[in-house]
Amino acid sequence: MKDFKDLAGSAAAIRLARAASRIFPPAMTYWASWQAAGLLVRLRPRVFQVVQANLRQVVGAEVDEQDLDQIVRQAFSTTIRGYYDLFRALRLPRDQMAGLIHFSESGLEILRSLWHREEGSLLVMPHLGNFDLAGQALAPLLPETQVISLRDPPPGFQLTNEIREASGVMVTPLSPAALRQAIQLLRRGGTVSTAVDRPVSDLDEPVMFFGRPARLPSGPIRLALKTGAVIVQAYCVWSPEAGEYQMTIDPPLEMVRTGDRDEEVRVNMQIMLDRLEPVIRRWPGQWQMYVPVWSDSPADL
Repeated sequence: MKDFKDLAGSAAAIRLARAASRIFPPAMTYWASWQAAGLLVRLRPRVFQVVQANLRQVVGAEVDEQDLDQIVRQAFSTTIRGYYDLFRALRLPRDQMAGLIHFSESGLEILRSLWHREEGSLLVMPHLGNFDLAGQALAPLLPETQVISLRDPPPGFQLTNEIREASGVMVTPLSPAALRQAIQLLRRGGTVSTAVDRPVSDLDEPVMFFGRPARLPSGPIRLALKTGAVIVQAYCVWSPEAGEYQMTIDPPLEMVRTGDRDEEVRVNMQIMLDRLEPVIRRWPGQWQMYVPVWSDSPADL
């Protein structure tokens, strides 16, 4: 069986989700996504082992195996229905699309404040809930925005990046040139968006994350220290109680300065991840992390 991670990120899967969004009603698709996720849990492909190990670290080693399987199933289902909801939303007028996600007034006020910052802002979003739909809703509410994506994205991710660009943002795969663009954009008050919960390089120093060291990207912290930008954490999760996606924007994080750049990176990385931990712990079944987080060789993933 081909790896779910590869299937989910393939161009064929993206096109299938786009077609399904035109044909099938939400209730049917949500039911089908749950059944497909259950099949993956029963088959236990390699990616199941990866997601299970990641989520075990989040919820604790004492978790019951059946309960953990249900959380893994929720994560797979979240990915499938997330694509469907994204493409269904893209067929709507922008004001109706924005209506699919509930923003708190405090979150909107934080977004409005970013327009007045001379040093710019780094928007960091975990792989939680429907982060691509969130990006579509956030794009018109932010100053000029650059999204830094994975280096050498596969065909399916390239299609996703095209969707992101259609919302008016600039998408640049991770590279030295993209980082130079980010610095220039931040210095003129713009926004740079990236993820912080996926290992991308073995050059990143390990930082404690859910009680174990993980090589997570320090790029956002380094950019903030270099430019004076603030870090703003945002996440969009599905609320079963409310029956809607809910967007949370946390207050901006100012960088701690000590005069020692290496120490500043370590200290601010830890502060940022300490903010992220309770968010993922609250919604573990919506955390979609298909590569090992706690690994000594992220370059091999």
